[in-house]
Amino acid sequence: MIERKGTIPLSPVTRQNRSAAWWGLASSAGVLYFITAVVILHPLRPDLNPVTHAVSNYAVGSFGLLMTSAFFMLAMSEFALAQGLVRSLARSGKAWASVLLLHLAAAGLIVTGLFHSDVDVPRPPASPGALVHWIGAGISFLSLMIAIFLLSSCFKRDTRWQPVYRLSYSWGIAIVLALATYGVLAIVGWTGIGERIYIAISVLWLLLVSLRLRSIALAEKAKVPVQ
Repeated sequence: MIERKGTIPLSPVTRQNRSAAWWGLASSAGVLYFITAVVILHPLRPDLNPVTHAVSNYAVGSFGLLMTSAFFMLAMSEFALAQGLVRSLARSGKAWASVLLLHLAAAGLIVTGLFHSDVDVPRPPASPGALVHWIGAGISFLSLMIAIFLLSSCFKRDTRWQPVYRLSYSWGIAIVLALATYGVLAIVGWTGIGERIYIAISVLWLLLVSLRLRSIALAEKAKVPVQ
């Protein structure tokens, strides 16, 4: 490769930090797109009661493409976060397992977006496609929940991540409680509100960690301490 005159080649560490910063930005953007799309869909689809209808129901019917794209963008966010964490965390078994689980969570979201859920049926899923949809969602939910606890443990052992490890661990407990609440509310038919509580907590954790990832990477690049 021919280098331009006067340019200084970037060190591997600098390139790694720059890459991690961009992955963190991509992850944050994906989360914000998902949140914006879901919020916009509520007034666009007044026919779907948010208390009794799951968020995935927005993918069926008018403006369905917007909800499908939101699933894909959230999957991209989890994939981007995994790529950034590979470049930020010290190598360990828990770190690698967490990265694999984030990839699995992203894959589950892609399946969730490709296959639609049933709308206005007594006991979903009522079709093969809807069954695949719920399996993909279940895999994504479970993978992310486990990854959060493993990553919280990794954060505790890394001085750069220690300021958020307690918050991350607490968020993991909140997600477990939200998932249990979702199961209880689903029994009485309030699937929508239970799912929204779980999703809100999950995406906010993704946003927290992606922003911290970018902050750490930029600070390492500039050689200044992270506040």
